[in-house]
Amino acid sequence: MRKIAGFVRMAAIGLPVLFAVSAAEAQSGPPTAEQLAAQIDALKQDYEKRIAALEAQLAGMKAKAPPAKAAPASKPSMKTGDNAFNPAIGVVLNAMFVDRSEEEVGLPGFQLGHESERPPKGFSLGHSEFSMSGNIDDKFRGALVLGLGAHDGETEVELEEAYIQTLAGSGLPDGTRIKAGRALWTFGYLNEQHAHSDDFSDRPLPYRAFLDGAYNDDGLELSVVLPGDIYKEVGGGLFRGGDTPFGGSESGREAWSAYARIGGDVGSNSALRLGAYVLDGAAHDRSGGAHAHEDEDEHHDDDDEAAEGMAENGEHHDDEHGHGHDEYFSDGMFTGDTRLLGVDFRYTWAPTGNARDSELILQGEYFRRSEEGIYTLDGECLRHEDEEHHDEEEEENGDHHEEPCDPFSGDANGWYAQAVYKFLPQWRAGARYARLSPPSDADLDGDISTISAMLDWTNSEFGRVRFQYNRESFGETRDNQFILQYIMSLGAHAAHSF
Repeated sequence: MRKIAGFVRMAAIGLPVLFAVSAAEAQSGPPTAEQLAAQIDALKQDYEKRIAALEAQLAGMKAKAPPAKAAPASKPSMKTGDNAFNPAIGVVLNAMFVDRSEEEVGLPGFQLGHESERPPKGFSLGHSEFSMSGNIDDKFRGALVLGLGAHDGETEVELEEAYIQTLAGSGLPDGTRIKAGRALWTFGYLNEQHAHSDDFSDRPLPYRAFLDGAYNDDGLELSVVLPGDIYKEVGGGLFRGGDTPFGGSESGREAWSAYARIGGDVGSNSALRLGAYVLDGAAHDRSGGAHAHEDEDEHHDDDDEAAEGMAENGEHHDDEHGHGHDEYFSDGMFTGDTRLLGVDFRYTWAPTGNARDSELILQGEYFRRSEEGIYTLDGECLRHEDEEHHDEEEEENGDHHEEPCDPFSGDANGWYAQAVYKFLPQWRAGARYARLSPPSDADLDGDISTISAMLDWTNSEFGRVRFQYNRESFGETRDNQFILQYIMSLGAHAAHSF
């Protein structure tokens, strides 16, 4: 209707002007200025009358038109062609070729699960993933991630993540989010990331020793981003306690966490984030050999070849029962309380102002594990030196009898620091140093350390090829490791966080 009225108005104004100009040109001789001014005034008066008449006619037509019928509020329209609620599906392919100088590789003084073991020599399937994610409705989002790998020649499928989380506008206060299910929970920097997004082919020593790669228990987490000019986040969770560093949950709610993070821009081309974390809970017959999520009280012994290799490297110290103290921590079972503290930092700098062209990333984390409980191996308890001396006196006096084991109390710690530099848009180089200090009661001489260097080429955000060298050291042992890896993504994949 408006288009018709505009056309009529243009015609009513333009045609008389055109006729007037033509009539004026037809007159003999050019018109004077007074004549032109008189003609213009006459035309203005005529146009104003016609415009007023047309506007009155248009107003009458609008008044007679019936009102538009609104759709019922109880029956919202649905767009059949809209796929906004379809899940995004993606696959990450991760495989590698590995060569190393030592046949048996472990971390003396620490229990290792499948996710913490070094990949086998030669070609192997690494940690590939199948994922689905998307908005459930206007208040919730869901995700499912299946991990694909191989162990002892058998293909394994692991439920890595299956969770829901609230969206903005769900009714919670601004900046508040709840996540529930099984997820890679907030602890340190790397734990929330999937392995394929790491800057190196393997997780650093503290993650292998304390978390079996990553902590992805069943539970619930609340996080709050506080208002302000800089980034501030606090949160915490309640978990089943079925994954390392716990395991064998009895009540189904035996672990909890809390954290705080702060960060923001530093100047125009750099940013910094700092965090502090605590993860606390109870362990029931925790042992190595499997990536938790098991409530069965099973004891997983390492094979004889690994034990012989440890003895050859001077890592085995026999006591009167035939067990070295380090074996209790490596091969035994732990029941008691475990608390893991952590701090992390991450600094990024784009020299040119565009991280796609060039970027420097500095990153580091420190973990400290405190435990109080009982380590057992083949039915025997780990005892302190004063307890062993007391037992020897009882045996000499002939009054030896079985007594409950006194709780072990001790700490272990580990840390890593790394630097990664993107010197060309598709090329990066990095270096990392990691160190582990076993519990003092393990009677191990020295710490475990690893020096790593990597070079990777990224053809696009969907494909990366990486070469890495590790030199792992403990005592007199030096293990030189060479890794060639490719990481390829098919379909949708989530953006990497800061």
